[in-house]
Amino acid sequence: MKKIGWLLVISCLLLVSANLALAQGLVPCSGLDCSLCDFLVLVKNLIDLMLKWGVALAALFFAWGAFVIMTAGGSSEKATEGRKILTTVAIGILIAFTAWMIIGTLMQVLTNSPSKLPWNEIKCTL
Repeated sequence: MKKIGWLLVISCLLLVSANLALAQGLVPCSGLDCSLCDFLVLVKNLIDLMLKWGVALAALFFAWGAFVIMTAGGSSEKATEGRKILTTVAIGILIAFTAWMIIGTLMQVLTNSPSKLPWNEIKCTL
């Protein structure tokens, strides 16, 4: 069972690594003309990328938890283990999205972005 879990994790990382290959535009400046705003945009881009990876991993672990429950048969221990996996995934996603919203708001405050923008966009006015 643990081999299947590791296989799922490795498969997810391989699939998600395509995002890293397509991460053009992750760094908003080139050369030595970078400013503090460019650094903050880079941090925001990295956080968004990690959140995408986290959602992909959460989907895999959610599926794993459901699989454990479905294959539990009459074993209450296995069913409890599956519910524990599902609960942990749900709490983890809630924490990740809450942190993403808080950091996005702080980034807007630090860069003096106008409040008309969507809350997760940064437009530097420093």
